[in-house]
Amino acid sequence: MKRVRIPEEMDDPHLNAGAHRHALKSLARVNRLLGIDHSVRRKLDRAAPPTTSVLDIGCGGGALLKYLAKTDAGPRKLVGVDRSEYALQLAENSIPSGAWIVADVRRLPLAAGSFDVVVCTLLLHHFDPDDVVAVLAEAARVARSVVLVSDLTRSGTAWIATWLVTRLLSRSWVFHTDGPRSVRAAYTPTEMQALARRANLQEASITRQFPFRMLLLWSKSQAALGTDHAL
Repeated sequence: MKRVRIPEEMDDPHLNAGAHRHALKSLARVNRLLGIDHSVRRKLDRAAPPTTSVLDIGCGGGALLKYLAKTDAGPRKLVGVDRSEYALQLAENSIPSGAWIVADVRRLPLAAGSFDVVVCTLLLHHFDPDDVVAVLAEAARVARSVVLVSDLTRSGTAWIATWLVTRLLSRSWVFHTDGPRSVRAAYTPTEMQALARRANLQEASITRQFPFRMLLLWSKSQAALGTDHAL
């Protein structure tokens, strides 16, 4: 399947607030049912224990940070970055103890090494290749220890499954529209590996995740050692 990126409804700053909220809740529910947030947490626990600070870039409504905050021995500092002020308002309502920054994730207004871990979930498919490289480079700059990216993988089977799941598990027309569009805009693991190398994350490893997802992990300590991971 050829990659095609069509602007998603949730990227529209003029989207009705109620429709936006419904779509974010639907996305959070599906991620919870599929165990996506749990998989991210397990990967973090293995890659960077103990984690005291997490930056979530493109955090949307803050569902992942909310999950991390509820787990035992969760990070003490949780910060989310998104360009949508409305999404961050919802995140703040869910996690009053978090901090929220409206910013372009390609140019983070943060110092180098500010956070133990930088996470990025379901964001990179919104960008074309050059911007993906910029986001990954910024994530690596701000991370003190680890960068962890979770995103969709593109295939015909993934598109069909997403079309069905969005309709079975939600009544949100935005979710129905954006889900299949996201799959069409997603990268394959091989493409993502090439983009990571362009961002100077040569040591990044990519593993497939059920269903139709991938996890990219980059560690500064491995980068210092010059360890290379095969796809």
